[in-house]
Amino acid sequence: MVRIRLMGAFAHLAKTRELEVKLEGQKTVDEILREVIPRYDEFHDKIIFINGKPAKGTAVVEEGDEIKIMPVLSGG
Repeated sequence: MVRIRLMGAFAHLAKTRELEVKLEGQKTVDEILREVIPRYDEFHDKIIFINGKPAKGTAVVEEGDEIKIMPVLSGG
């Protein structure tokens, strides 16, 4: 299982702040998050952590990992 913690707009879109998904085969962060967050690809700037360390969407996720993701807010 992989635990996913969602912040901000991602939690709103997925209608939850935390969930677990069963890892079937090798997947990247982006692949997993596309499955659980509607409109995920519309967010170009996001902050991703895997097990508390900064990561990119192309990072491969392993069994037992925890992903935390939040959108980057901009404005003036």
